[in-house]
Amino acid sequence: MFSTSRRMFLTSLIVVQAAISLRVCNAEETVCPEGPPPQCEVDEPNGRTTCLDGTWPTDASNDPAFQIPSTTQYLFLRNIKFPIRENSYRLSHLIHLTDLVIQYSESCEVTTGATVPFLFQDLVASLDRSTMRRLIFYDINLQTIDDDFFAGFSGLESVEFYGCPIKEFTHRAFNPLAMGAPVSGLPGARNTSSFKTLQVLQDEELTEFAWEVLYPVAESLEVISFSAENLAEITYTPPIDSFGGMFLNRLTQLEIWETHLTTLPESVLNTITGAANAPVNLNFLRNKNICSDCINCSNCELVMPALRPLVNWASGSDFRTLRGSCLSATQGLFEFDIVGNSWDCIDKTTPGTPTTDPPQTTLPLENPTLPVGSSEGSSALPTTAEYVTTSGNWNSTANPTTDRQSDLPGPSNGRKKAHAILMVIAWNFLVTIGVLTARQTKNIYPNKRPLNGPVWFIAHRTLMSLAVVLTLSSIIIIIVDVGGWRDISHAYLGVITFSLAMIQPFIAVFFRPHLGNARRYIFNYFHWTLGRLTYLLSVVTMFLGARLPVLGVHEAAAYLILTCFIVNILLQIGLEVNRHRHIFNARVPPLRPNEFPIDSAQKILLIVDVIFISAITISVIVLIAVAPLHN
Repeated sequence: MFSTSRRMFLTSLIVVQAAISLRVCNAEETVCPEGPPPQCEVDEPNGRTTCLDGTWPTDASNDPAFQIPSTTQYLFLRNIKFPIRENSYRLSHLIHLTDLVIQYSESCEVTTGATVPFLFQDLVASLDRSTMRRLIFYDINLQTIDDDFFAGFSGLESVEFYGCPIKEFTHRAFNPLAMGAPVSGLPGARNTSSFKTLQVLQDEELTEFAWEVLYPVAESLEVISFSAENLAEITYTPPIDSFGGMFLNRLTQLEIWETHLTTLPESVLNTITGAANAPVNLNFLRNKNICSDCINCSNCELVMPALRPLVNWASGSDFRTLRGSCLSATQGLFEFDIVGNSWDCIDKTTPGTPTTDPPQTTLPLENPTLPVGSSEGSSALPTTAEYVTTSGNWNSTANPTTDRQSDLPGPSNGRKKAHAILMVIAWNFLVTIGVLTARQTKNIYPNKRPLNGPVWFIAHRTLMSLAVVLTLSSIIIIIVDVGGWRDISHAYLGVITFSLAMIQPFIAVFFRPHLGNARRYIFNYFHWTLGRLTYLLSVVTMFLGARLPVLGVHEAAAYLILTCFIVNILLQIGLEVNRHRHIFNARVPPLRPNEFPIDSAQKILLIVDVIFISAITISVIVLIAVAPLHN
């Protein structure tokens, strides 16, 4: 018979799991009700208005909670449903608006509740868009960016897309930005294009990008960033009216990372001229094969994938080969050095670039030579612009010296950090130690039975119960943070892992036969197999989670988790070998199991394993904690 408390505990776990599963299954079943309008907070001295959670009202709305003053310069809209209707609230009175941030919001049919691609132009149709300077979209269903999207935004300086499932930029998408804002006092006169920054980050739908799309804004663009997981090809066909080609002569930074690109065509590189005497910084993080053609870019400072100290031994040979080909192809005019945490292919023909020693057979890992105009650490993981916080607060810590950061707010990844830290403690530490305890410590204190059970079982059950509590807490935190389901592999694997983990205590309480039962071995095999599968999935899930750009954690965290798993497996193999050696060599009286007392080798391996797991867990937690709060 099982105690009532144990049954209640398991029942509560099942209810929580069912609720989470229901939330996941219904994540895409959205409705578009006529609900209360968003709650707005106004910061008049700074011209900022933040509107959160609700249904976009009609023109007739007089709700005092929804107020957007005409003095608003910065408008942040988060978690808002925009019903498709003719009498929606207009923004025509916002004559001073310069910055618009839209996060976790969607357009939807009033009658069916079905979501549709976000109708951005409907929202801004009544605005004087020529005064707008910056647009930021976070997790907005945009799909196609065409010339209608930017219509009227003649003075736009920056647009940033984060996690928006953009499938295509049409060939005329940036045409409205070709000419700048009207010149005050000169009817018909316009400034040149002021568009400087394009960022397309965390996009899972974009597979191909036509470089010539940028032609209308090529003369003004300074920063281009792509982090599109499935982007496999960048093509370039010179526009018919380009008279010889397209030239990005103000570009200072090109970032292409977390994509499937294998090469960047020379035709694309030839368009990158950059400003006079100012090398263009090319960041190709985690796309190490993309660099093969970049040695032909005479005015580029090439930043290679970061080579972390923990993986030097694994990838050093690749970079030695790369260095050799770089020197050979350019007759010694290029050389690899480490700048910050990344490799640089430095153009030694650039005036003022310091000469370096002859090629070395090994890579220089200390005292890197910094190229002219760079500073230590400047080649670290690319920084993305700061945007709105999940709590709706405004960030005032942006760097005013760059075009990519301003006094716009940024979504805090504080809750994501909490989610990650709790999961690392639960699965990298508690579960790992719990598995180790169940398998390798049954011969420790065999005659002591605190709480009416063996020591190893009490420890195993306690560790696993704590892991369940931390996992549930972590899941609740991330659901609250993101406001729903996210269609990424980390989320899918997380749900599968959690579901499998919840099966274990359920079968242990309700279906585990007593010791000595003829069917007990079936339970043991099932419990062992399911446990190992769940543990393996948890490692993969943590590895993928640590590499998510939105978390901003150093790449080493993911490899530390993988290293912990591999080393722990090797140490457990050593423990198993030692265990079986004792069993096969043991001499025991008849009718007694082949148990053996713990020996010095087992003690050492157990202590080393626990210390190693603890050290790795602490290291990963520190890397998560020190990651930038906004990214």
